[in-house]
Amino acid sequence: MTEVALRAAEATALAHAMTAHIAREAGIRLLSIKGPVADHYGLRAPRVPADSDVWVEPSRFSEMCERLEARGWHLRVGRETPALLPQHSRTFIHDSWPCDIDLHWMFPGFFADASVAFDAVWETRSSIEVAHTAVAVPSLAGSAVIGMLHALRNTQDARHRQERDLLTTMLIERFSASDRAEFSRIARRGGAVWVLRDVITRAGLGEVVSDASDNEKRRWTLFQAYVEDGSAVSWWVQLRGAPLSQRARLLARALWVPRADVPRNDPNVLPTRAEAWRYQRSRWARGGRALLRYFRRERERERVDAAAS
Repeated sequence: MTEVALRAAEATALAHAMTAHIAREAGIRLLSIKGPVADHYGLRAPRVPADSDVWVEPSRFSEMCERLEARGWHLRVGRETPALLPQHSRTFIHDSWPCDIDLHWMFPGFFADASVAFDAVWETRSSIEVAHTAVAVPSLAGSAVIGMLHALRNTQDARHRQERDLLTTMLIERFSASDRAEFSRIARRGGAVWVLRDVITRAGLGEVVSDASDNEKRRWTLFQAYVEDGSAVSWWVQLRGAPLSQRARLLARALWVPRADVPRNDPNVLPTRAEAWRYQRSRWARGGRALLRYFRRERERERVDAAAS
């Protein structure tokens, strides 16, 4: 039988349809998010996504992972590393598919319990057709909250700033009163008011409350400032906060990636020693540049704060 290569747009649409079918068969609540959903509502300029983002009810996340693995999907090889924001998803790949599936158990920017945030979006869900399959999706308001949280994670990027501005304009000028009220309800139930404080204020959607802890605010702000350098900065933040007795071991782990843990798609192919060394040197160079940027910006921030006090 001749194999037909899927184009990226076809593959991502089929991945949404496939995950919806798998979840429906198992009675798992699952929402397609971003990608075709944002395009359907006109919440961003159309583009072909590199992956398919889906959000599964947190209590069934492990089961959904197992069901994908039973169909030949698997994780990339790589070790867990510190992150400024909590890990929120697992990325699955398949040898025959030219796209990833990003399976979420939470969405960054919602600081309420993951199940509470999922339920807040699920309760007002809708349905659209993707690849001739009905898939559950957030409502217009729910998709706007998700889109805004995603855009606000990286306001250093021009495309994310454009999406933020488009969403803000739509919310203020084009959403109905009921859609605006629903946007506010989802943000409040999901613990996203502090993150969305600027748009909530501009849109006149009620009181801005502090629904994130000081640590959550600090990490969100750090992530926004150093989104491109997140890995190196995360290691530094963890190292600074670790007890002295653990710092040597943690530093060694930060500096050295065992050959078996070098990131790659095929778990059965071990990198050569030369490939592992190239990866290691490239990683040290990227990390060094990232930390230099971090130290310079932190010194400048401290100088500005001192001048203002």
